[in-house]
Amino acid sequence: MNPVPRGLLRCVTVVLAALGSVAAGAVDYAGIGPNTDPATLRELFPASRHEFWQRGTGSVVVPRDDILRFEALLKEGDGRYVVRLAADDTRAEVTSVSMSLEGGKVRLVTLGFEREGDGDKPVQVERRYPGCRAVLDALIEKFGRQPALTTRVEEYLEHRTRTWTGPDGAMRLDCGRFVNRRPIFAIDLEFGTIPAPTSQPGAPVAKPQPKPEPKVVNLPRPVPKVAPTPASPNKR
Repeated sequence: MNPVPRGLLRCVTVVLAALGSVAAGAVDYAGIGPNTDPATLRELFPASRHEFWQRGTGSVVVPRDDILRFEALLKEGDGRYVVRLAADDTRAEVTSVSMSLEGGKVRLVTLGFEREGDGDKPVQVERRYPGCRAVLDALIEKFGRQPALTTRVEEYLEHRTRTWTGPDGAMRLDCGRFVNRRPIFAIDLEFGTIPAPTSQPGAPVAKPQPKPEPKVVNLPRPVPKVAPTPASPNKR
């Protein structure tokens, strides 16, 4: 059996190492994902507004009011950390970041794409979001082909969702299209994590953790067109 040339072995090793790094690479978009440390977002987005919505209290904490409490909530708090990106901080069409935390652990990350704008008509809403194809192509290039498309309709809006799954969680791209219209726009991108097991064999079963807050998509409801009322026949 002829020995494999040393140069070929070196080439194969480099290729396998590259494939391994891609498979084990962090799942993210625009540098943000489920493994992003919440404490780093203030450095990433210094010009943006940072808020912590503490679960069960109704209170909203911002750094300038109480920096020590804000940092403590990021480390061990329960609630939703929201970053509203300033124009200088916007990247890859992302305009907002929302992290749902349980005891400081990230359970859900939502990247929003809505830009500022006015109007409730479909054409006005469509202009506030990037096209779905641009975001989808970037994800496919990085993570591979997506599973089958799933759709649902909620009050004039068709949600077109694609989901990538892995051992640590799932990534979902939600795109929208108004009924009877062609433009498809990217609404948001979600990263959901799978909580690590905390109980050992024979140990008491841990109490279930509260579910993350559902995302809120502030899409206005288009006003349906009203059909003209038929003219009444003239009385004789």
